[in-house]
Amino acid sequence: MSPSAIAIVRVQAFPGRAAALGEHLHRLISQVRRQPGCQGSELQALAADRWQLLTRWASQAELDAHLSSPKAQRWLNQLGCGDLALELAFESRSAD
Repeated sequence: MSPSAIAIVRVQAFPGRAAALGEHLHRLISQVRRQPGCQGSELQALAADRWQLLTRWASQAELDAHLSSPKAQRWLNQLGCGDLALELAFESRSAD
């Protein structure tokens, strides 16, 4: 079996948009939890205007498939190019 993978997304809100970004991220994480291969997720507030989304995947292949899906690309585009997020950082690594 392939090793499991963890994806971490850190997001900082545009000034004055922290509450709207928080609401958006809560909706987003509930949708990600339903994606094939997702074994769990959590959303943490790091500061008043910064969040971290952590998702665990059954394998790196399933994480890669999720990230390349049109749905995931829309979600990332909404964060990175919208009026909610000032900064977006992504990393993935083996969970094993």
